[in-house]
Amino acid sequence: MAKQQSFADKLKKKTSEQQAKPIKIVFSYKAAETGVWRFGEKFIYVAPGASEDTVIAQEIKNSRARLEKN
Repeated sequence: MAKQQSFADKLKKKTSEQQAKPIKIVFSYKAAETGVWRFGEKFIYVAPGASEDTVIAQEIKNSRARLEKN
């Protein structure tokens, strides 16, 4: 039986998420119940052509707000 798909064909089939650049962000936030500083970490994907700095800053702001409310 012949191969249906070559290795080069597999490399060409990338979705938009796979083409996006993965970045791990680590940020600090103040715990609401105890008042101590904690660290949070998260992986985000930055699309090609998007500004990395603005995406990272917005994601940190959203994550902090969500974690500080809890």
